[in-house]
Amino acid sequence: MKKSFAAILFVLLMSQALFAAPNPSVIFVTGTVTDKISNEAIAGVEVRVKGTEIVTYTNFDGNYFLPELPAGNYTLEFSYITYNSASAIATGNNAEPQINVELEQR
Repeated sequence: MKKSFAAILFVLLMSQALFAAPNPSVIFVTGTVTDKISNEAIAGVEVRVKGTEIVTYTNFDGNYFLPELPAGNYTLEFSYITYNSASAIATGNNAEPQINVELEQR
């Protein structure tokens, strides 16, 4: 009887742990960079996390991905040679924030 009670208690505790709301310790930032006027994707845009050495670039479809940033708030800086720079804020309130940016030509 004690063994079956312990087994049931174990299953109940494990199921509660599996269905508990996640507390993300990292965030994954994604998004797309487009031209403000033409709405076309811009490939090769530098996406930098301000104050760090973390950098990525947009792909041919204008998409970027910054994986596994420690949870928190970040300023993202977007720059490309023929466009004005832009910035956006990614917050740690969302485990997978999507930050889409439109750049304006100089």
